[in-house]
Amino acid sequence: MGALNSLATLGLNLALGQQAQRVQNRSLREQRDRQIEQIRLRDAEARREQELALKRRLAEERARAGAAGVGSTGGAADAILSGLALESRQAEAARARQSALRIDEIRKAYDGRRRSNLLDFTGRWLAYGRSGGRSRSLLD
Repeated sequence: MGALNSLATLGLNLALGQQAQRVQNRSLREQRDRQIEQIRLRDAEARREQELALKRRLAEERARAGAAGVGSTGGAADAILSGLALESRQAEAARARQSALRIDEIRKAYDGRRRSNLLDFTGRWLAYGRSGGRSRSLLD
């Protein structure tokens, strides 16, 4: 009867440990997803701000060219406007690369913590098995 009780205790402890690990993994996953969503929201806001700033600068340059009597299109004015648009696209591309790197780092960190949790869980159960199940259980 003692062996059966010990086996039942082992099974219960294993089930509770697995459930705790699932809860912890879910929590880590939710934390990862929140961090990624925050990055994406910040990027979207930065993109909107940059678009507004570009439109403002383009309008200012057109007005400046018109006031100088050069005209708001053609030649130098087009070159300036094209340069501003190119500068804006390059800044956006750089921000997108930075965000992709940050998201990749978050995902790698999550995967590392998840693997570490699994290894810790497995190590505890291997140690428990080597000790012959002599550690205290929830039923003791």
